[in-house]
Amino acid sequence: MANQLIPAGGASMPLAHDPAVSDEIARAGMGLGELVKRTGEAIAATQNQLNETGARTASALAETKVDLIAVVEKIYDDNGVLDDTKTYARQLPLINFIDPVFYQWSSVRLQGRFVAREFSSSTSSETKTSSNQKGSGQSGLFLLLGAGYNNNQWSSSQVNRTTTGSTDVSMGQMRMNTLLEPRKDVGIPKPNQVIQGPRLSLIQGGITDVMSGSSITARTMSMIVQYNKRDGTPISGKSISIETNGVSWSFASDSTTNASGQLEITLRREFIDEDADTTPVDIIVSARIGLVQNSTTITF
Repeated sequence: MANQLIPAGGASMPLAHDPAVSDEIARAGMGLGELVKRTGEAIAATQNQLNETGARTASALAETKVDLIAVVEKIYDDNGVLDDTKTYARQLPLINFIDPVFYQWSSVRLQGRFVAREFSSSTSSETKTSSNQKGSGQSGLFLLLGAGYNNNQWSSSQVNRTTTGSTDVSMGQMRMNTLLEPRKDVGIPKPNQVIQGPRLSLIQGGITDVMSGSSITARTMSMIVQYNKRDGTPISGKSISIETNGVSWSFASDSTTNASGQLEITLRREFIDEDADTTPVDIIVSARIGLVQNSTTITF
């Protein structure tokens, strides 16, 4: 007689929870928005305080008066050389000489980086195996007196396996760069200086085309340099330095101012061939004697 029983079973469990990072991201988004909002409010409040500080500084400088030189008068002789200097002192506000500094936030930058990672795993398995065998038998010459035997066998095996894993990582990094510098659109005007001395004037004359048959070979222009004292009296016998860009020039007669305080020069443009560009161009003419100078732009 024999029988056999072999039961076996197994089971696995699902993941512990959904490995989603939506909750971490949602919380990070709210934090970043609040940071940007508060940063903007702080910058605005600080800028308002900077403006108030600059205004108070300007008021204090305007109300504080000191004895200082208000005007410097420089007097030049007929040769354009500094001859005399006169100063005029008076009580003036300190703001005329010391500029208050007004600051502003020129640049505010926010950089944010957020990393969220979540991983979860849980696995469990179980296996059971059992076996049972029974047997009996007899043998011999006589049924009642013969030899016999009995046999019993039993086996069992069991396997259990459990695996659990969980990872939850969130990391954030924030960087802010700001630039605070003086404002360039706000300032206090400086007082003007008074300069007394001779005057140079440049007077444009006539334009003449130099022809060779039907072709233009050159173009000339006359110019008068007038040199007078401050009261308008002509200054004669003075050499004037002349500078031009791109064209040649020469004295029309004398190289010094005449009795009327005038010096005449001739400007000349050369056209090498008949295909040369004869379109009028702008020329800067400068006249100078000592520290007295004047410039003008002519077209010919």
